[in-house]
Amino acid sequence: MSASAAASAAELAPRRDFASNVFHDLSQPLTALQCSLELALVRDQTIEEFRASVEAALQNAERLRQRLLLLRELSEAEDPGDTSTPLPLDRLLQQLREEMLPLFESAGRSLELTCEPAQVPANEAKLMRGFFYLLEFLLRCASPSCNLRLLGRRTGKQQLEICIEGCGVRADAGPSDGCLDPDWSGELEIARRTFRAIGGDLTWMASAGLPGVWIVRLPCAS
Repeated sequence: MSASAAASAAELAPRRDFASNVFHDLSQPLTALQCSLELALVRDQTIEEFRASVEAALQNAERLRQRLLLLRELSEAEDPGDTSTPLPLDRLLQQLREEMLPLFESAGRSLELTCEPAQVPANEAKLMRGFFYLLEFLLRCASPSCNLRLLGRRTGKQQLEICIEGCGVRADAGPSDGCLDPDWSGELEIARRTFRAIGGDLTWMASAGLPGVWIVRLPCAS
């Protein structure tokens, strides 16, 4: 296999794995919904038992609805939208911090932000949604004692990096590690696809003896 073919296969592997996981997440509540409804029809039940069966079916139906909404968000994340007007990223992140700070404070966490002035070629609504999903994911998966710190800095004339520290993930854990609840992995994938749609990326970097660091890379407007 050539080097380019190997690189292409390596790039497609995470997509195949994620698609397989999404199929599993969809089939599980759908199967449970079908079974609970079939049992409700064929079994002799008291009114209380029948009500419990219907409630279980409703819960599985809602779970399935949420999965379908997630799939729609994933598909839309790959569309960069109108990127003709550069956005002041530092102001956008500050606005996002102010909007999400009550959520962090209610969970007993802090959300710190330092970002150099920079403009990125992105659609405001889509970029805000990508960061929202990422921060929501990190808030959920972080341990209660961890506070998030965002540090944005230029790494060149055409790129900016935002390092996110304090997420509380094990030093030997990766983005697809089993310590992360699969129910949250969709939020992470939406963020990653959003950043990649405008030429950026979202990666995880291990730190020896310390929790890992998430890194958002975005192109700077020329």
